[in-house]
Amino acid sequence: MKKINRPYIILSAAMTIDGKIATKEGDSELSDKVDWKDVHNLRTQVDAIMVGKNTILKDNPKLHIKYYNHNGYYRIVLDSNLTIPLESNVITFRPEIYPTIICTTENVPLNKQSNYEDRGVRIIKAGGGKRVDLIKLLPILKSTGINSILLEGGGNLNWSFIQNNLVDDIRLTIAPWIVGGKDATSLVEGIGFDEIKSAPRYDLFDVKIRTYYITLSYKKRK
Repeated sequence: MKKINRPYIILSAAMTIDGKIATKEGDSELSDKVDWKDVHNLRTQVDAIMVGKNTILKDNPKLHIKYYNHNGYYRIVLDSNLTIPLESNVITFRPEIYPTIICTTENVPLNKQSNYEDRGVRIIKAGGGKRVDLIKLLPILKSTGINSILLEGGGNLNWSFIQNNLVDDIRLTIAPWIVGGKDATSLVEGIGFDEIKSAPRYDLFDVKIRTYYITLSYKKRK
């Protein structure tokens, strides 16, 4: 991987044929066991996994690694207002193997921060606005020894990274459904780019086809 002053970012997702990562009711069960095993294998190859607050509130995932032997990794949650429940699995489940970092803003009061730190969570503040400043955050994460991050975010978190041209690789599994719906979550949400030439471009370097699924791997064009 090229040496840069931030972690290498790999966006991983499963989506429907029409580009949705969840239905309008939030159902995101798109992957089969084979795909999940591939995802967990990818997790063993990075220093951290990152999700947004909404993923924690909706699914309460452990963000751990199954199927493979490993030494653990960091779980990183972007939570600009520091509001995820203290009993969330990312805080309580095996913190000795999967230490958790919550990234928030400078606006969060110290007494609120200490509630999480008392449970072994590391708090990193980046930016004084309403949302975590990714441009400030990523070099901080790099300085802690986190050189690669698997981004398993929702549409809005994915947009934040794409908007800032921060995604280096994409692993995308196409699942055999079409769900439709303007309120269903797309792979990338946000306001979008005005022109194609403004958007980052990716080169396809691998295609895997099996039964009903296709996995596409992309690398950002230099």
